[in-house]
Parts: sequence; structure tokens; C-alpha cells
Amino acid sequence: MTVAKYDAMSLYELRQYILAHREDVEAFHTYIDRSKSEGKMISLDLSDDQWEEKVKEAIRYSSEAIRWYSSNREDGSKISAITDWWRSLNTKGVVMYHITGMEIDRVTGIWEPVQISPAVQVVINKPKIEIGEITAFVKYIDQEGLNKQIEAVAIDLDLIKQNLFVWPTTSAEVFIFSVED
Repeated sequence: MTVAKYDAMSLYELRQYILAHREDVEAFHTYIDRSKSEGKMISLDLSDDQWEEKVKEAIRYSSEAIRWYSSNREDGSKISAITDWWRSLNTKGVVMYHITGMEIDRVTGIWEPVQISPAVQVVINKPKIEIGEITAFVKYIDQEGLNKQIEAVAIDLDLIKQNLFVWPTTSAEVFIFSVED
């Protein structure tokens, strides 16, 4: 395949191609270069004392994130914006991070990940959010046709980074759905 054909592919399509054609080194290098240029990948130098901060910054949401939480239900436009964005992911690929441990500064509310599960590539089908009395249900069907549901007490949408943070009812845990181009 030629570089021009790689350029015609979306980043997600190119990733799928290199996973199926691991011997195509040129495609792999094109994917890495595009991922870096589009801000989808960060380079880490483990000898750099700040490498952990770089990872944390990549998944931290901006101060402009839209937040819905169960005890603040008066602003319906927030959940509408979040729901519309989530529905727009129908049939699209995302990267899902599952953070199972974090430290939260009780004064500022800023959290730092402690334990991050490996990122998983997911294709979102039939996404919807249902609002209950005290929780929301973030639902979708994955690429294997399995129904997935996360019961959440809060949901944050970072439009700048195109990330959705789903805070389940269990403490010190978050799912992050990050859009790939």
C-alpha cells in the first residue's frame, strides 16, 4: 500500500489496518506519526522524572468540562449535551480507559490516577443514557454484540479533549471513553 492510501484512511481505519497487517512497517510508522501530530499519543521517556505527569495530563479533563451528577438535576441542558455527544458515537471506535484506583484531594477535588487498566479499543453501537432517580445508566452495545451498562453517579464531558468520564456508583473508579479520529 502507498502513503497516499494511508493518508486517505481515518486514524481509526489505519489502526485497524496495521493490526491486521503487522508486517507493514511503513503503515505502522505513518500511524505513529499521525497519532503524535493529532495529539492522540504521547511519547514517554521513562528516564524523564515527569513521565507520570505526562500520562496524567493526557487523561485529565479541562476546566470547561460539562458535568452532570445526581444531586444537581436542575440544568437539563447539561445532560442533553452529554447525551447528544454520546449518541453521536454510534458505530464509532473509541479508546476506553478504566481507572480502578485514584487519590482525590478533598479540598480541591482534583484526582490523580493510581491504577490504570490497559486501554481497550471499543466500537460503540446504539449508545444511550438513561437518567434514573439517583443515578444514570450509560449504555451501549460493543463490537461483539454484548450489551454494556455502567451505573453512574456523575458524568463529565470534556469537549476539548473529546473524552467522556463516567463515575460509577463504586468509589475511586472512573471509565474514560476517548474518541479516536
